[in-house]
Amino acid sequence: MPARLKTLGHLRLLDESGEDIVFPEKALLILSYLTARGLPDIPRADAAALFWDDTNPAAAYASLRQTLSRVQKRQRELARSFLTITDSTIALGPDAIESDLDAIDGNAPLTLLAERLTEDFLKNIRPVTQTLTKWIALQRASHMALLRNALLDISRQPADAPRQVRSAAALRLLEVNPDDDEVRSVLTGRVVTPRPAIMTVQQPSACLPVQDHVEIAPARQTPPRVVLLPPVTTLTQRNAARFSEALIEDVTIGLCALRSISIIAPHTAAQISLQADRAATYERHKISYILETRLRDEGDSHTLFAQLIFFGSDEVIWAERFPLSAEGLARSRQMIAHRIAGAIATEIEDNELVRNGYEGDANAYRNFLLGQGQLKNLDLRDIRRARKSFRDALQLQSGFAPALSGLARSFFLEWLVTARGDEALLHQAEIHAQDAIRADDRLPSGYRELGVVKLYSRQFDESAHYLDRAETLSPHYANVIASYADTLVQASRPDDGLKKIEHAIELNPLPPDEYFWTAAGAAYSLGRYEEALAYISQMKDKDPVHRLSAACWAMLGDMKKARLFVRRTYDINPNFDFDAWMAIVPFKEEWQRKHYYDGLKKAGF
Repeated sequence: MPARLKTLGHLRLLDESGEDIVFPEKALLILSYLTARGLPDIPRADAAALFWDDTNPAAAYASLRQTLSRVQKRQRELARSFLTITDSTIALGPDAIESDLDAIDGNAPLTLLAERLTEDFLKNIRPVTQTLTKWIALQRASHMALLRNALLDISRQPADAPRQVRSAAALRLLEVNPDDDEVRSVLTGRVVTPRPAIMTVQQPSACLPVQDHVEIAPARQTPPRVVLLPPVTTLTQRNAARFSEALIEDVTIGLCALRSISIIAPHTAAQISLQADRAATYERHKISYILETRLRDEGDSHTLFAQLIFFGSDEVIWAERFPLSAEGLARSRQMIAHRIAGAIATEIEDNELVRNGYEGDANAYRNFLLGQGQLKNLDLRDIRRARKSFRDALQLQSGFAPALSGLARSFFLEWLVTARGDEALLHQAEIHAQDAIRADDRLPSGYRELGVVKLYSRQFDESAHYLDRAETLSPHYANVIASYADTLVQASRPDDGLKKIEHAIELNPLPPDEYFWTAAGAAYSLGRYEEALAYISQMKDKDPVHRLSAACWAMLGDMKKARLFVRRTYDINPNFDFDAWMAIVPFKEEWQRKHYYDGLKKAGF
C-alpha cells in the first residue's frame, strides 16, 4: 500500500499504517505541487523560484541545494524514495504516493467533492513568496469552483444526491463567499439577500454586561464569551489613545450583532483590564476569548497590535499589526474595525471544537487550569503539584488532550530542573505527548511536547518536524514558538533561535522564565555574554540558570562572580555531576558544546 499525501487541511505524509512520516516541509510542498498539477517532475530553477523568488538566483539555488541535501539524507534514513533528484530536475520517485487530490476534477461527483473539500488546500502553510502564494490561492479557488459547479448542476436534479450532501457543500461554499445568493438558494430554497456588515450595528445596548442573561442561538447552548480589552499604551498623545479606545468600542458594538458569541460590554471590559489577577476574573466570568491590544509610538506614526487569546490554553490564535497614520486615523478606523471584527468571528468559529473539548467537564477544566498555573514556576514542588492536578483532571475526563500535554510537560520540566539525565522522565513525557496527539491531533500542545522530548533525545530533525507542525496548527502560539526557538538553539542555530524567541516574547511580553532562559542560552552561544546576563536578570527564579550565569561571567573575565554562581549551583543541587550534565546537553554540533564546556570549566566546575 503506498504512502498517502494529505494536502487538504494540514499538510502531512502518512505511511501504510496511517502514522506520520517525518519529512521536510518543502519536500512535501514539492510533492503537493507535482501531484496537484499532474506533473512527473519540476525543473530545479522552478523549485527555487517557488520558495525563494525574493532572493537573488545564486542564493535561491544555494538554499535549494541545502534543502535537497536534507531530503536525500532523510530518504536514506527512511529507506524510501518519494523524490528523485537530478542535476536539473526534481521528480516523483519510485515509491508510489496516493494524494487526497486524486479524482478531484471536473468529472468528480458532488458526494466525493463535498466529502474531501471540507478544508482548504494547504490550510496552515504560510507561503513566503508571491509565486507560492498565488499557486495556493489558485488551487483553492479551483476547488471551490469545482464544488460550486457540481452543486449547481446537481441542484437541478435533487434526487441524485442526498439533501445533507447538498447542504454540506452549500455551507462550505458560503464560508468562502457568504454573498453567493445562488448557492444560498440551494440551502434555503429561496434567494436570500446578503446580511448587512456587522459594523453597521449602532446600539451599544445590544452588548451583554458580565452579569446579564446571555441570549442563546437555537443551535448553540453555550456561546463563548469574548472580552475586548482597551489598549495598553504609554503614549502621551491623546489623539492616538482616544482613537484606539474608540476603535475597540466600535469593534465590540459591531460584534454584538452576532448570536454565535456573547460579548462583554465595553465598560465592564475596561474594569477587567484593571484587575491584578485577570486569569481569576476570566475564569469567574466564564470568559473564553480575550482580545488584547497595545498601541505603540513609532516616532511619526503609531501601530496598533491586536491578538486574540483562547483562555483555555493561553494560546494566541490570531495576531496582527495595524499601522496608523497620524493624518488618517479617522479614515482608517472603520476599515481596521471591520478587519479585527471579521478575524475575531472567523477564528472563534474555527476554534469552537477545541473550546468544547477544553470545557466539556467544568471540574476537569478547573484542575487543568490549576496545573497550568503551577507549571509557570520552575520549582520541583510546583511541577509535581501540577502533575497531580493534571491527573485529577484525567480522572474526571479521561482522554482530555490538554491535561495529557500538561503531564508530558511536567515530566520534561522535572528532567530539566533535576539535571540528572533521568531517561525514565523523558520516556514518560514522550508517552503522554503521543497520547495527547492521539486524543486530539488538532491541538498544537501535544506536538509541542513531543518536539521538546525529541530535542533532548538528540533527534533534531524529528524535533523540528513536530514543532513545525505545532506552529503550523497555531502560528501565533507563543509557547510553541518558544519551544521551537529552543530547538533551533540546541540544533546549533542560535541566531535563528534568538530571532524566534524574541518573536515569542513579543507575543507574550510578560513571559514565563523559560523564555528568558532560551534567549540567554542563544545569546551565550553567539558570544553575547552581557546580553545573556540581561535576559537572565529578567527571570523571577534564577536558580535553574546559575550554571549559565557562571559561564557568562567567566567568559567576561569576572571570576569572582563566576565562582559565586558555581557555589550557588552546588548549594541547590549538592549532587550535581558536571560531566554527567555535559553528556546530556543536546547540542547538535561540537563547537557549541565546547563553547559551553569551556565557559563552565573556566568558571570552576
